[in-house]
Amino acid sequence: MTVRHLRGERMLLAHLERLHEEQRQHYRRTDMTEKHRLQFDLLCKAVQDPDLATVLNTYEMEISQTQLKQYLFANALYGNLLHAYRMGTVDLEEALGHMRGICQSAIFREYWEATEHHRESLPSDSQERLLARHVDEIVARANDENDQWWVA
Repeated sequence: MTVRHLRGERMLLAHLERLHEEQRQHYRRTDMTEKHRLQFDLLCKAVQDPDLATVLNTYEMEISQTQLKQYLFANALYGNLLHAYRMGTVDLEEALGHMRGICQSAIFREYWEATEHHRESLPSDSQERLLARHVDEIVARANDENDQWWVA
C-alpha cells in the first residue's frame, strides 16, 4: 500500500465516523422528541381528567384541583421550553427571555417554588439544572419586583 492510499483510507474512515456520529445524534434527538411528545400527551390527559391528575400531585402541600391543573400546565410550559433548549432550537439567552415572560405569572412562580424539591436530584452538570438555576433567579427577581415587567 502506498502512503497516498493509506491517507485516503484514513480520510474515508474519519468521514464514516463523522457520519456515524451525526446519525447517532439524529436518533438521540428523535428519541428525545418522542419522549417529550409522550410526556406532553400524558400531561394533557391529566389536565383533562382529575382522577389522572392526582397521580401527578407530588407537591408537598395541599392544593386544589384548579391549582393542580394550573401547575400541570405550568409544567408543560416549562417542559416545552426545556425541550427546545435541549434540542438547540433556542439558545440559553432566548430560553431565558421566554422564561422572563412566563415568570411574570404569579401562578407559574408558585408552581416553581412548589417543585423546588423536584429539581434537587438533577445532575449538577445537566442542561435542565443549568436552566433551572437561571429560572430560580428570574423567579426571585420577579417576586421582588411585584409582577412588574423587567428585562435583564
